[in-house]
Amino acid sequence: MSISRQLLVFAAAGALTAATAVPAMALENEFHGMFRVRSILSNFDDSTLGQAPIGLTTQGATNGGKTPSTAFYFEQRARLAYTAKANEDLKLVTQFEFDSRFGDTAYNQGGTTRNNGGGIGADQTNLETKNIYLDFRIPKTEVKVKAGIQGFTDNYKGIIFNNDAAGITATGKCGNVSWQGGYFRFDDAVSSLTTNGETATSGWAAWPSVTGTTGTQTGVTNPTVGRDTRDFATLGAKYSITKDLVVGADYYLLYSDLLRGTPALGQEASYVNMIGLTAEGKIGPATVNGFAIYQAGQLATANQIAGVGRHQGLSAFAANLAGKMPLGPGTAHATVLYVSGDSDTSTAGGDRNDFQTVMERGQTTAANSFYESNSMLLLRNVYSTNQTDLAAVYDLNNNGRGVITGWLGYDLPMGKAFLNANLGVAAVAKNNAANLLNGRTNGASDIIGTEINAELGYKLYDNLTASFSAAYLVLGDFYSNATANGIPDNPYTTRLSLNYTF
Repeated sequence: MSISRQLLVFAAAGALTAATAVPAMALENEFHGMFRVRSILSNFDDSTLGQAPIGLTTQGATNGGKTPSTAFYFEQRARLAYTAKANEDLKLVTQFEFDSRFGDTAYNQGGTTRNNGGGIGADQTNLETKNIYLDFRIPKTEVKVKAGIQGFTDNYKGIIFNNDAAGITATGKCGNVSWQGGYFRFDDAVSSLTTNGETATSGWAAWPSVTGTTGTQTGVTNPTVGRDTRDFATLGAKYSITKDLVVGADYYLLYSDLLRGTPALGQEASYVNMIGLTAEGKIGPATVNGFAIYQAGQLATANQIAGVGRHQGLSAFAANLAGKMPLGPGTAHATVLYVSGDSDTSTAGGDRNDFQTVMERGQTTAANSFYESNSMLLLRNVYSTNQTDLAAVYDLNNNGRGVITGWLGYDLPMGKAFLNANLGVAAVAKNNAANLLNGRTNGASDIIGTEINAELGYKLYDNLTASFSAAYLVLGDFYSNATANGIPDNPYTTRLSLNYTF
């Protein structure tokens, strides 16, 4: 055998040895994500977030209240997702986010570390952890588990909780029945409110969607991790009666003992039991779905209520009906939502009837939504970032008033182009004397406003879409006397976007 042939055999043997040394189940790395950049021209979007007291927004207050100035700015968002996949039944899922506004800050100016970095020089510390969780199937079963920080949307279209949180969820299926259960820890008050960047009177310690009920708090300090917490648990199932009819039932528990920071005062826990039903089916060419959910429990307060203790009883509900069907070259869709309110949410008002939703810590960011509306001004929009997460009804609890809203829409595909249009109206479910706008009386109209919006888009490439969207909100008499100048100017917004997914 020649030297060259000997070397060839030796190399082949080495390659075979190396190949047999590789694990039979090699790790598969998956990378996905998105990038969106858009310009915004609006007298409503003002690079803040939260409930918009129309006419008194950041821009409006600067200009006397009634006539908000027009803002023009650019924002961008990138999300990067990495999955370490061992096999189909075991993987680690991570997702990170980067938000900024053109020209905001650079080099960590101002000490902030998120939602910025678009200033000259860039180089900002700006990395948000959205999700980190283990996704696996229990061997020899059909039960799938997610453990860690993950996204979760309730089965009621997100009106209670639609956000990221740390927890454990499990799903499974047996015949025509699919089920799911989960547990999340929203807050663990291991130090005082002030130390954590919140004010001692923010009210989140008692119940994040409730205002004006907690009095003055000195802050919650836990001597032990896990003592004063806010937790959320869920258990539900869906049953396919036929291929065209599915019904479901759920139980949710939202529990908070964060107000027990001063146990000597006899402060109590807050808990909300929720029982809901869902259904979806086909009626001819139409697909119809809806839900009804009831809440009962107690909301803790800082003040003693005569003959009751330091809590208010709760009885509230929400309901929805929606449908869609082909119409001409496109699809028509409609949805209505009712969220109950209360005329007096103060401790003097006795029991409560306002539907409880989840807010993030500090009562500044909603952890609930109703994206099915496709609203851009009245309700939160699915494409909102920290720069544009602003709405007339930002939290569906709506400061205890609740909301009644209905929407009609039409989606028209046109080859690589598309056109979506929506018309919606919203009103408060219950006038709330404790939350009236300046100068308003109980006799004023409950109509918040009527919104019309549209989006025109075009696929430049399979993964790149350009779109232009616009919305206009005709304010109702709910905002009469909202400012010294009367009804504020109608809000509007226009957005030009480039969206890339991979």
